Amino acid sequence: MELIETVRVERGRAVLISYHYRRLRRGALSLGFSLNLSEQDFEKLLVKKWKENGGGTKLVRFSLSENGSFSVSSRDCLKRERVKLKSVYSVKRFYSAIFTQKTSIGAEISKFAFEEAKKLGYDEAITYSSEGFVSECAFANLFFFKDGILFTPSLKTGCLRGTRREFILELAEEMGIPVVEGFFKVEELLKADEVFITSAREDTCLVVEIDGFKLKETQGKPIYRKIREVIEWMEFKGL
Repeated sequence: MELIETVRVERGRAVLISYHYRRLRRGALSLGFSLNLSEQDFEKLLVKKWKENGGGTKLVRFSLSENGSFSVSSRDCLKRERVKLKSVYSVKRFYSAIFTQKTSIGAEISKFAFEEAKKLGYDEAITYSSEGFVSECAFANLFFFKDGILFTPSLKTGCLRGTRREFILELAEEMGIPVVEGFFKVEELLKADEVFITSAREDTCLVVEIDGFKLKETQGKPIYRKIREVIEWMEFKGL
């Protein structure tokens, strides 16, 4: 088993690097892995791989073994604006020290759910806890907005402690937006004012359809766009 950290690198910068490094270090401590890199060295490795592979916008993957050895690879990052989600019930999420970390085991399980959704013409999969509550997407966290309140599944549903999830929870507090981390059925997403997913790939991305049900259009500037613009501003400023 390996710990995995996938970071978007563009314009020579690793986006939200402190959040990624914090999660990597937390995972290493939790699982007893050796991590002998500072945050600065970690970022240098990622940017070096980005340069070696031609720059542009890349997702750079850092894989850490228990003994502290690691590998770095990258692939092109194609950002999406809108996605359609499909419920996949053959994969269940469980809350544990392993599954809330980003590991190679979790990635393989997520890949199975993702491919199931893709076969049916969808962009991403919704996965559920063993109790039937919405947990997360295959490779993204989930948020929905209703009556001025931001909702996201609790970590107790087995969802990943995502970097964008962590950032958004902090940002919402600063903006005075009420947040509820809880246990939700998919029907609650269908009634929301706005649903979006979050990941290193494009930070935030609007959900327009779930299980064939088309979600209503957001009135005014959607919250997912506001959040993305904050991250883009931070990236521009080098924060």
